[in-house]
Amino acid sequence: MAANQDIADKVKESNYHYVEDMKEHQDGLDVVLRVRQLDELLQWVLGRGAGVTVLEPESFRNEIREEAPKNLKRY
Repeated sequence: MAANQDIADKVKESNYHYVEDMKEHQDGLDVVLRVRQLDELLQWVLGRGAGVTVLEPESFRNEIREEAPKNLKRY
């Protein structure tokens, strides 16, 4: 997952238990999250909106793409 600077600061401060590794760079923060089931991360990622980008696995990227339009329909 890649996070923009605003979200990167929050992630660094949060001590989120799924965070396995972080690498800071000019555009934000790359974060490696380790979970047993990807469903554990779905709401966490969606809750950060356009401020994060799921880099891999591709199956999870696809799941995010499927969920986003569902959220738009509600509003």
